[in-house]
Amino acid sequence: MITIDPRTKLILIIITVAFSMLIPTGISTCIWILITTFLGILLGRVGKTLKATLLFGILWFVAIYILPEISGTAHTSLLVWLGLVFKCYPCCMLAGIVIGTTKISEFMAAMAKWNVPRSIVIPLAIMFRYFPTLKEDWGHISDAMALRGISLSPVYFLKNPLVVIEALYLPILVTASKTADELSASAITRGVENPKMRTSRLDIRFRMTDGVILFLFLFTFAGIVMFYAGGYV
Repeated sequence: MITIDPRTKLILIIITVAFSMLIPTGISTCIWILITTFLGILLGRVGKTLKATLLFGILWFVAIYILPEISGTAHTSLLVWLGLVFKCYPCCMLAGIVIGTTKISEFMAAMAKWNVPRSIVIPLAIMFRYFPTLKEDWGHISDAMALRGISLSPVYFLKNPLVVIEALYLPILVTASKTADELSASAITRGVENPKMRTSRLDIRFRMTDGVILFLFLFTFAGIVMFYAGGYV
């Protein structure tokens, strides 16, 4: 397992966004997913990274072998949906890896080294902490409702939509609002509004590993761009 600078991770996200915007969906998307999988495994997020890669493989199989066998409205709808998924998938997959392997303290220290305005850093830091907390609350509520025989499955929702909304969605909305207030109070308690420069005991700096990872992504991106610009496809 390796560790890389949070700033390197942000740069990788920017490169991936540029890739999704400029490069048409195709084999190049599969290549990008492979190097993202490689990165996720190196960062220690093995299980979820492999699951995301497997899901992409299933969707790719559907697009190549099942979609041509469908016609009419179903074909058009599935084609549009898959096109959107393949465009967003590399960014979402990499973002999941970055969020899952970056601590809030590391992110704050890295942004401080870049002299990023705190009006930008603080909302991002709270967002990174908010969604994992919300996911944890969702799991607790789902488990509690399961004891009462209430499920989140599509079949149960179609049979009892009002029960699911009342027992699952309303509590999570209330919890989400409460979590946002608690995170804001926690940030204020830790002195996040202090205008003075904060110190950090974390050793945040670029290393050889960061250079190798950046080179791998940039080299792959440049190679794909040159391949398409050369008219080979």
